[in-house]
Amino acid sequence: MHVFRLCLFSTEMAEQPHPVREFHQSHNQIALLDVNVRGGAEYADIIHFLRNSRIGFAISENIHLVQAYIDDFWRSARVVDDTIEATVSGSSIVITEAVIRATLRFGDLDHGNTCYVRQIRERGVKSFGYADSFDKKEISKAMFLGQWRFFFHVLMQCLSTRKSGTDTMSNDLVSGMIGLPYNQPYNFSLMIFQALKHQIGLKANDKRLMILYP
Repeated sequence: MHVFRLCLFSTEMAEQPHPVREFHQSHNQIALLDVNVRGGAEYADIIHFLRNSRIGFAISENIHLVQAYIDDFWRSARVVDDTIEATVSGSSIVITEAVIRATLRFGDLDHGNTCYVRQIRERGVKSFGYADSFDKKEISKAMFLGQWRFFFHVLMQCLSTRKSGTDTMSNDLVSGMIGLPYNQPYNFSLMIFQALKHQIGLKANDKRLMILYP
């Protein structure tokens, strides 16, 4: 299950007496943004940047997860026009791109890009010290060093729409990786919304099916 938590349920629902899953400090550390752990000081600059970036809240907020709510959502979710509708604990919820933007505090633009043109992507990753050609379909984490490799790792673990294969990155998230440090428009909200709609549309026996952004 991805580190990224999509907390779209209301406060009133969260106050209902359901079992919750809390993240213990010693658990769920595949993308830990803590400079005080062993080796953390080596990545202090990029950790501070990520925590203060426009994705900082989404990748670091520690919330309660209610398993029953997650089960209800994926059991009932359906795409209706430009919305996702579901019934969770007896309450109707509607998810839109705007809801994701507000809830996760992205502050991105509703008309922002989700994929930059090839020339911008190539120049961007090269400026990060990418040590391979840009002719391959995806870029590889192994071709970055130090802070930039950690940056790649956090984005893939927290925001990727994949079930596995997190050592390479597709063009949409490459664009997000470039947009953050260069402070360029990138629509994380739309990227997530499109991924959720795609998952909801998969058949039950599809191997790509997973609980995405719970």
